[in-house]
Amino acid sequence: MSRLGTAAWLRRVSLGFSKILGRGAPRVLTIPPDWRAVERLGQFQDSESTWEPTGRFAELFANHHGRVAHKWVHYFEIYDRLFERFIDGVSMPDGSRRPLHFLEIGVAQGGSLELWREFFGPDAVIFGIDIDPNCAILDREDLPVRIGSQADPEFLKSVVAEMGGVDVVLDDGSHVALHQRVSLDTLLPLINPNGLYVVEDTHTAYFFDFGGGLRRPGTIIEIAKQMVDGLNKWYFRAPVGRRAKLAWTDVDSIQFFDSIVAFEKRPRGRPEVRKTVSDADAT
Repeated sequence: MSRLGTAAWLRRVSLGFSKILGRGAPRVLTIPPDWRAVERLGQFQDSESTWEPTGRFAELFANHHGRVAHKWVHYFEIYDRLFERFIDGVSMPDGSRRPLHFLEIGVAQGGSLELWREFFGPDAVIFGIDIDPNCAILDREDLPVRIGSQADPEFLKSVVAEMGGVDVVLDDGSHVALHQRVSLDTLLPLINPNGLYVVEDTHTAYFFDFGGGLRRPGTIIEIAKQMVDGLNKWYFRAPVGRRAKLAWTDVDSIQFFDSIVAFEKRPRGRPEVRKTVSDADAT
């Protein structure tokens, strides 16, 4: 092999090695994937539990005898805290109230939709979506179910249009990082002011099989962390991403719970500082 040919071969080998190292670096240099994380979920199933329901949603869950619902017990108190203000509808600027528009991503066996109907009352507009065509049999007049993917923006937009707008979204869908990102990016801008976007089962953000991992970029947990910078964008000049920009102008709070993240939608303006008037200045 000539000297020129050897140099070209070395460049190709070096380039190939660099690409391999680049792909593997996040695993090698940060934290390796936890391959058995999903299996360990079984430790949280306790047939000897002495759990007693406390709170509105917990009571409804304990006394529900319709379609099957499957929930983490600690979610019940979180639901009460997040959704209590919507029980009688949505407050309007003139003091009146209108029916809540609620969308649940992930229907499964349909029990949670029935629980939301009991929780929010007969006037709420409640829709469910699921990618599984078998869920179509759960469709009913008061609890419509639409079949499609939460990773399909056009499908999501069509459901919101059919609903007449949306105030609250609860993402209990695939729990896959990519799908959660698409749903958030599509639906959060569509939520009415003073509404909520809630993602549950966010522990999957730490599971490699769901596109997650501890501090792995692109998971819903890492996205929410970055959006916290957007909440505080008034206080620094460095550029931020588009999601953080949305948080800067249209998200009032980001709340983190065990396996739940909630984004409160509310237009925000420039912060204002004032001070009280001293006794000397008042006279």
